[in-house]
Formats: sequence, structure tokens, C-alpha cells
Amino acid sequence: MRCAKGVGLIELLVVLGLAGIAAGGAVPGIHRIQQEWALWTGAHMVESSLLWARAHAISANDSLLLIVDPDGRGFYWQDPDGTRYDTSVRSLPTGVCIVQSPKRSLRFYQHGNTAPAGTFVLQNDAGTYRVIVSILGRVRVVRDK
Repeated sequence: MRCAKGVGLIELLVVLGLAGIAAGGAVPGIHRIQQEWALWTGAHMVESSLLWARAHAISANDSLLLIVDPDGRGFYWQDPDGTRYDTSVRSLPTGVCIVQSPKRSLRFYQHGNTAPAGTFVLQNDAGTYRVIVSILGRVRVVRDK
């Protein structure tokens, strides 16, 4: 009776083939996860910027306007007189854009309230998020199903 030592070539090729099939099936799933993560990041980037602006308007006793880029891929804050806050310029992750926003620029006032209240809709291939701002300045993020 002969005792085999090690792994044969056929066995090694079978294992490598199965590993290749498993890896090939995982690649589309990884791409989808990256898209979902980018969308989630973009929605929470808008949310945190809105919360910052509300806090800034209250502490500085001044108002701020949110300006969304025409292509929906970025946004920034400015004073009512048109002075832009260069440190507030944000670009959304690749593939994510704001497809809907209030018709007039959202403005936070000294007491933390907003006008107009509204919804920012962020979208990519993975889905849609809504960042909702109430007239009292409450900000929340909702995932569309």
C-alpha cells in the first residue's frame, strides 16, 4: 500500500478553479456594496453639513444659505450678502448626486429655523436617500426602499 504525500496536480487545479468561481461571484456584490456605501456617505455628508450650518447660524447670530451646484455633485454655504465659505465646499462621492432640492436655497436663521423647509434627494445606482429639513431646523435622513 502506497502512502501519498502532498497534493496532486488535479486536486490543486480543482481547488483553484472553485476559488476562482467563488471570487467571480463576489465581485458584483462588492461593487454594489461600494455604491451603497458612497450613497450613505453622501447623505450623511449633507446631513452633517446642515447640522453644522444650523449650529453656526445660532452661534454667530447670522443666517447661512446652502447653494447646491447646478450638476448636483457638490454644495457650499454662503452668507446672505453672497460671501462664500470656502471651507464649506463639499464634493459628493463619485456617482452620487443631488437630484432634487428646494427651489429656493435653504437658509438657516439665527434661531435655528429654516426657510424654505424641504428635502434633498441623493441618488446613485444603489438607490436613493432623502435628507429632510423641517421648518424648525430638524434634519433627518431616510433611505428610500
